[in-house]
Amino acid sequence: MNKINLTGVPETMLWPLYNRAYEQKRKDRLIDDPLSLKVLNSIDYDYARNFGRPSAGHPLRARVFDDALKVWLEENREGTIVSLGEGLDTQFWRVDNGLLNWFSIDVPEAIDVRNHFLPANDRIKTIPCSALDFTWMEQIPQGRPVFFLLGGVIMYFTETESKRLLQQIANKFSGSEIIFDMIPEWYSAKTMKGMYVTKNYKAPPMPWGLNLADCHKLLSIHPALELKQKMSFIDPYPERMHPFSYFRYFKTIKEKMSPWMVHFYINKI
Repeated sequence: MNKINLTGVPETMLWPLYNRAYEQKRKDRLIDDPLSLKVLNSIDYDYARNFGRPSAGHPLRARVFDDALKVWLEENREGTIVSLGEGLDTQFWRVDNGLLNWFSIDVPEAIDVRNHFLPANDRIKTIPCSALDFTWMEQIPQGRPVFFLLGGVIMYFTETESKRLLQQIANKFSGSEIIFDMIPEWYSAKTMKGMYVTKNYKAPPMPWGLNLADCHKLLSIHPALELKQKMSFIDPYPERMHPFSYFRYFKTIKEKMSPWMVHFYINKI
């Protein structure tokens, strides 16, 4: 087993890895992801001590993102996918059709870990830089649709930074699609005060939260954005989100309390 030294936001890559890996032990698993379990077992890290009991949130997000991407790949079999801040996500291997091309953008320490623990592939290009360093866009093929994935990314930036990132993507990649998740305002506020996931692990600050009820506000970020789908984490598989699944009967509470996901098409303007 290998020890790794990660702190702050980069350390959070181990949290979804943990939940996706333990999902493989369930008969009702939402994703098939044996590679996550293999990577988990190769890293010397006390996951349970820091993150507590495994939960369904990260596997659920992975399933929703995978499903959306697979639909897009039906019409874009040799498509370009850009995954921002994906850490140790194994999505490439869950959706690979043998033709797609994948760009992984993350901070250098995260890319180092990714390159060490995940298999190399000629169709994966890693770019070690922050998502907010827009020079990475120069390496993405222009003039054809791109699918952008931002799982567990937006909340770690400020509202201004996040909007600038989305604006830059919309400016340069018309005809593309983008999917990301958001946390509600109460959760953001809790992390800014110092939120302990367990007594041993404090989550990094997550400056930007937005309630699902205010999803329409995202459309003002750029005129090219067209809403394809939005959903709370409770909606797609409520049986896996117990006891929070009861919120689905109370729309106002659900849209204020639940994290959520949103999928946009970027129109040509």
